[in-house]
Amino acid sequence: MSGSIKSVVGFLGWCSAILGCAHFRPPTESGIIDQGSVGRFAKIEDAEDGDDQILRIGGRNGYIYTYTDERGTTIEPGSNRFRATAGGAAGSAFALRITGTTANSGAVFAGVGLSFREPVGPYNASRCRGIAFIAKKEQGSVASLRVKVPDVNTAPEGGICRECYNDFGITLQLTDRWTRYLVSFSDLKQEQGWGDPSPLTIDSTKLFGLQWQTAVPGVAFDIWIDDVEFVDCDN
Repeated sequence: MSGSIKSVVGFLGWCSAILGCAHFRPPTESGIIDQGSVGRFAKIEDAEDGDDQILRIGGRNGYIYTYTDERGTTIEPGSNRFRATAGGAAGSAFALRITGTTANSGAVFAGVGLSFREPVGPYNASRCRGIAFIAKKEQGSVASLRVKVPDVNTAPEGGICRECYNDFGITLQLTDRWTRYLVSFSDLKQEQGWGDPSPLTIDSTKLFGLQWQTAVPGVAFDIWIDDVEFVDCDN
């Protein structure tokens, strides 16, 4: 794992007509870049307490979990025993980390997610316009990572979807260095060809959480996530 952090050189853009757009740049030495977040309210999870619950801020009290397909994909930590890993971004103590191998064929997936509320229920995040997080992969890991935001129309807990889990999201390509990604809710798209319903936009008034997922068959993954927060929030 590289311990270096690239100097800040301004925003870089990554866009796709299908998948949407995100902006990314390395963290500062503090690990945080101010992008209009409203103080402490915006912080979702920094992993510094090392446990499996997100920060109890802004009415949020959910938990962190991992998940996989049932085709033979493996993941650590397991789904019922998540713990943060030592060695966070910019010298912080802990970060979220998942490692494993995806099955060789079929609709494979593995990921780490967090719920905003416990018991699981909708959370109104409409005062904010997006999320930010810091991420990297280890050498030898797959680079493709899809950021997913389950909402009332895609999460089964919403009671609406007939073909669930096609969450609004965006697919990023990670590097071996810590990089901060800024994702606007307006840039998130559903995958094409499946899911019911298929609304035009995400419903930010009823979000159920966040997920980071790889879905490439037959690959190893070793992915780190840190300093998750809402951005561009109204007072």
